[in-house]
Amino acid sequence: MIGQASPSRVRKLTRRTLPDEDRYLRLREVGIHRPAGPLRSEAIARAALVQAHTRVLDEIADAKATRVVARYLYDEAIVYGAIDEERALTRGAVDRWLFRDDLFSRKSQRTYRTILYAAGRTLYPHEFPEPHRQRGPRRKAVPAAELSLEAELYAVAANLRPVLQAQLLTILDLTTGAGLSSQEIRQLRGSDISPLEMAEHTAVQIAVRKRGVVSRVVPVVCPVRGHRLLTRARDVGNGLVFPIVGESMPRNAINHVAEELAEQGFPGFNAAALRNRWVVRLASDPGVPAAMLMKMAGIADLRVLHDLEADLPKFTPEDEARALLRSAGEYL
Repeated sequence: MIGQASPSRVRKLTRRTLPDEDRYLRLREVGIHRPAGPLRSEAIARAALVQAHTRVLDEIADAKATRVVARYLYDEAIVYGAIDEERALTRGAVDRWLFRDDLFSRKSQRTYRTILYAAGRTLYPHEFPEPHRQRGPRRKAVPAAELSLEAELYAVAANLRPVLQAQLLTILDLTTGAGLSSQEIRQLRGSDISPLEMAEHTAVQIAVRKRGVVSRVVPVVCPVRGHRLLTRARDVGNGLVFPIVGESMPRNAINHVAEELAEQGFPGFNAAALRNRWVVRLASDPGVPAAMLMKMAGIADLRVLHDLEADLPKFTPEDEARALLRSAGEYL
């Protein structure tokens, strides 16, 4: 049971403070090369709890970081007789362990420092300030996919083997129907998809999560896409929506699908380009206000539309004047 260390104290990190319970349960399954027993089990449990409060990583990096934290907590507890992350993850304690006796190579020391500082930051953010990152030039948005590509890829799906077909349809439904990014597609779970009942239409809503917390909810109004997504969601329950082969989700799972299509002679695709075609479609619709576009697309500002300007409609001053007059008429 979590919380055996210092039971008289109110713990800063508990299961109630977890952003994502599933992430914590997954990380509890890691192993470390230490003698079996209650101390090792408690070290893994507390490390999983701490790591589950850090910034979300891909599953392989997340498990590696948890093992580092668990080994550290175990080694530190040998001296004190009990696991206590609040005692172990102070800046002074972490630095003493990192810089003792030149035990690590420089590369290993950097890796462990990054992991343990991130862990310590969940408890003592003032002792472990976020590193200053040099801001390079803003990366421009990927150009929107050609208008014909979406229909072409849906047609191609009918000729693929079942698993590849299911993967491609999931990517297409979520990029062209809801504007999800590759990372959001990989992390989406069946429990994030639900019906959206309206008086005039039945749609589907998708809860998109960031660091385990719902950051936006996007409706899918196409009945075909919506039915397919709801069916998949019911099949997987709380599992991952994107069909995978094996036990874990590869970080480049979406790219693998595009590469396999290209190898078979079908048109390849870029998921970001398909998403940006969805963004352009929304931005070109006079019934979708800019504020709604930003909310549904999850973009912080409209500079992405500047990058996609070539795909946007060309408006004349007369078009703009009529739009402003219509808008003004609503308030007169």
